[in-house]
Amino acid sequence: MVSELNGTDNGGILSILQPTNSQIITIDIIIGIAVILLLIILLYVYIGSYKKFKTKFTLGLVLFALLLLFQNILFTSLLLTFSCFRTVEMGIPFFFLNFIEFFALLILIWVTLE
Repeated sequence: MVSELNGTDNGGILSILQPTNSQIITIDIIIGIAVILLLIILLYVYIGSYKKFKTKFTLGLVLFALLLLFQNILFTSLLLTFSCFRTVEMGIPFFFLNFIEFFALLILIWVTLE
């Protein structure tokens, strides 16, 4: 019983709270796909604004969203296809970068649509 509570065996509570690297990479991929979808939404909104206003600023927003979309498609594709991107050293940093980017884009969409 004590070994189960302190996580010393494989099925303990602490093992549930500490995901494996492959689980973290899977979450990274899911968040990466969500980021791609958010960027497509932003790109759609920015293209609509550019068609309406035709300013340098809106063109800059379109190009920014397009380049960020390209970067995220490339990055998520690399996570899916190359095992060298699935190492233990890369799992946690990629997770936090994707997590922060996801919420930053949610805030940007919220501000843009208001």
